Amino acid sequence: MKTIARLIIFLMCAALLYSTAMYGYVWMKMRPQTPIAPVSHIVSAAQRPQMRMLHRVNSVRRAKAKDGAYSAFELDVYRHGGKLLIAHDEKDLSSAPQPADIFCSVKNPGEKTWWLDVKTELSQQDIDVLKDQAARCGVKLRSMLFETECGPQALLLQKNGLPVLLSVPHGFDDDGGDPQKRMRLNAELEEQIRRCQPFALAGSFGKYPYLKAYFPHYNKAIYSATTVRPSLKKKFLADAILKDPSVLIWMQDEYTALPF
Repeated sequence: MKTIARLIIFLMCAALLYSTAMYGYVWMKMRPQTPIAPVSHIVSAAQRPQMRMLHRVNSVRRAKAKDGAYSAFELDVYRHGGKLLIAHDEKDLSSAPQPADIFCSVKNPGEKTWWLDVKTELSQQDIDVLKDQAARCGVKLRSMLFETECGPQALLLQKNGLPVLLSVPHGFDDDGGDPQKRMRLNAELEEQIRRCQPFALAGSFGKYPYLKAYFPHYNKAIYSATTVRPSLKKKFLADAILKDPSVLIWMQDEYTALPF
């Protein structure tokens, strides 16, 4: 009995230490960034409820398995062999499904939000194909959010009435404490917002403290680079970041023991 009691106490202490370490990690990462340059006053025009989104839903099996747990999925879009296909890496394209295969695999496609990470330059024909496949599955056009850089593709998507998730430029979270560099980075992003009028700014968790500090009034779609392993860090991160009402989407991986 003493051995069992000691084992239970050991496990409880280990769990407490682990929880404390994960909470401390999140607290450190969530510390507010002190602005060293003026804060942007640009305000988002579009609004919708906050949501937790599942990353990398690129197979019918995974979509079906996670259908009941999430109201929002992220898909990676390529053009290959004249077709639009869903795959995270080019090596997977030979057996990749089309968007409609994923859309129609869930029970209520029209009630889901779809983050489409565009890995190829879409043409008007591609957009028409996506619209047609969405319509066949009952997916609302405004429920498809397209992650892309500010450029011709973003403008074409806007012309078609499709919401854009503007990829935050690489290096936005690296100002080196230099106010002049910070002002330049902010000005570049402000100009992209004005040109492309995105629904939200899409950036990794590392960029979030800077987006929160300098673009506090603009919608944000933040994703985490956490692994697929189970971790309290994921829960603590989600709980902390969704306290910010400007974060409309929080996307991360989810552990599963099954191969989807």
